[in-house]
Amino acid sequence: MSLYTEGVLILVGINVLLALGYWITVNTGQFAFGNAGFMAIGAYLSAILTLKLGWPLIPAMLLAGLTAGLIGAAVGLPALRLSMLYLAMATLGFAELVQIVFVNWAYVGGAAGLSGMRGTSLPLVVVVVALVMAYLWLVSRSRVGLAYAAVREDEAAARAAGLNVTWIKVMAFGQGALVTGMAGALYGHHLLFIAPANFGVHQSLSIVLYVVLGGLQTFWGPVVGATVLTLAPEVFDFLKDWYLLVYGLLFVVLMIVRPQGLIGRSRRRWVQRRPAAQTHVAREAAVGPPDPAG
Repeated sequence: MSLYTEGVLILVGINVLLALGYWITVNTGQFAFGNAGFMAIGAYLSAILTLKLGWPLIPAMLLAGLTAGLIGAAVGLPALRLSMLYLAMATLGFAELVQIVFVNWAYVGGAAGLSGMRGTSLPLVVVVVALVMAYLWLVSRSRVGLAYAAVREDEAAARAAGLNVTWIKVMAFGQGALVTGMAGALYGHHLLFIAPANFGVHQSLSIVLYVVLGGLQTFWGPVVGATVLTLAPEVFDFLKDWYLLVYGLLFVVLMIVRPQGLIGRSRRRWVQRRPAAQTHVAREAAVGPPDPAG
């Protein structure tokens, strides 16, 4: 495998992690737009640990992800009381604040950025992606997954069933930020250079597009969406200056023809056809599935 191909595959894996991190948050009905901020926290903290303090990459990545997750939970607790529009604005403002902090922090190079980190590897990225996907697969089949679905479908029904909606949202927000922070750590060590400009509004919107394109109904949607959008520049490279136009047109057509994204799920349609199912899902999340032996 050539170094170029390996680099592209590493970037695919990192973007898949970014998409999965955002999907965890969206899975509880929270449409935030500040994930680039958590990505920056993960990238800069891991760079400080490896470059300044001599840490190995893996523990630095884990600590960076955990820190981003804790900050995400702290930010989410007050922000999640806001309506959808104001939540999007508040989280976008948080990402801008993080960017401003790093621009004015001389220890990490300010606006000029930071370089000299060790590179990451494709096997490490693959292992991290596989572990995150395995975790999400298990969660989707657990009471936690049912609780996420209940909150997403109908908060009122979830509260009536005894679920702590605020805690569930904060937990999802923190978990999403944790995964995003680890992706940021891998991103910085893949590029070997980071600067505040890497984590602007465009990065937050790119993460949202990965999930929207792939679909919100299952975690396979973000995986497919991130893969397609990462490889698209390579596929359409022969178009040169026409690339962005063709790329944009294809995206618009796809959103018209298949607004639910590339990957959907029939269970979603079943829930929409049966409003009573929302209450049932919430109740099952609160008390657990019925005992087959009972």
